Order: sequence, then C-alpha cells, then structure tokens
Amino acid sequence: MLTALFAGLSIGLGSGVAPGPLTGLAISTTLRSGLGSGLRIAIAPLFSDSVIIVLSLTLVSQLPDGAITILGIVGAVVVAAFGIEILWSAHKMGNSELDLGSQKPTKLMKLPVVVHGALINFLNPAPWIFWITAGSTILIAFWRESPAQAVIFLFTFYLALVGAKVVIVVALAASRHRMNARTYRLILTASGILLLVTAVVLLITHI
Repeated sequence: MLTALFAGLSIGLGSGVAPGPLTGLAISTTLRSGLGSGLRIAIAPLFSDSVIIVLSLTLVSQLPDGAITILGIVGAVVVAAFGIEILWSAHKMGNSELDLGSQKPTKLMKLPVVVHGALINFLNPAPWIFWITAGSTILIAFWRESPAQAVIFLFTFYLALVGAKVVIVVALAASRHRMNARTYRLILTASGILLLVTAVVLLITHI
C-alpha cells in the first residue's frame, strides 16, 4: 500500500509542477479571468485523462506505430494556437491600466474554459505517452498485487497532479489584483511563449 501511495504522490507531483501546455494555459487563464477559470483549467486532467487511461489500457498492445506521431502534430498545432491568442491578447493591452474585462475573446477563447484545458490536455502527447508506457505498466502491476493498490495509485496520482496546479492557480489569483499592467503583460506574454516553445518541441519530437 505504501509503495502505491508513494508512487502516486511522487509521479503526480512531478507532473503537476512541470512546465507544459496545460500549466501555461492555467497561468494565463488565471491572470486573464481569475481564480474560477484557472481552477477549471487545473482540474481538466480529471476529465480528459479518464479517456486516455481507458484507451491506453485497452489498446496499448494494438496501437498503430504512427498514432503517437499524428497525435503529437495535432496537439502541437492546438498548443500553438492557444499560445498565439494569448500573445495577441497581451499585445492589445495598454501599459497604464490593468483592465481584465476589456479584451474581446477570439474564436478559441469563446469556448468554455474547461474545454480549453480538456482539449489541450487530450491532444498533448505527454499524457498519452505516459499512460501507454509507464502509467499502464505501473497500474497493471499494482492491480495484479491488489485492486486496492491500483486505486490508491490512481487517487494519489491525481490528488498530487491536480493539487499542484490548484496551488499554482490560487497563488497567482491572490496576487493578480495587485499587479500593474506591465507586470500582467510580462507574465501573460511569458505564458504564451511557454505554449509556443512547447508546441515547437512537440513538432520537432514528432515530425
């Protein structure tokens, strides 16, 4: 039981604090729209990963060789689209006043916030690669020892993963209203750049 607990917490925490497209989107969404929207991004893995886990466990031995490559390219395009929109929003902001409600949403921004997080996470190859390889192996091994250990691993993994992102979002939201426009733009720009860099890395890796 302790092994499953430790594995879930350590891997989940590492995944939760690691820079990536979902973290960048959570940061920029929190700065733009506040705590509630940021939290909906942070909990997105609870929705998208359930599908990833089921498919990975079911199809791990039958998945075509080119599936991850195709998924990675599509995911990189979506990540880049979000990054460009975030940078464009930062570019349109003024330097003297922090007005969070003045930005006109673009087409992607008009989608429900939770859809942003679920979509970007579902199309990001990192969760697929993890669950098709290490995740499935660990989960199956714990299940063979005891179904309870598999449940503990899954629960603690997502408790740590989502919990880490929630802490980041709450910390950002607490300081958001004390930021001036210049600081806001710099952080928002950094978030957009993070998404674009991630998209480039994904393309280089999977083309």
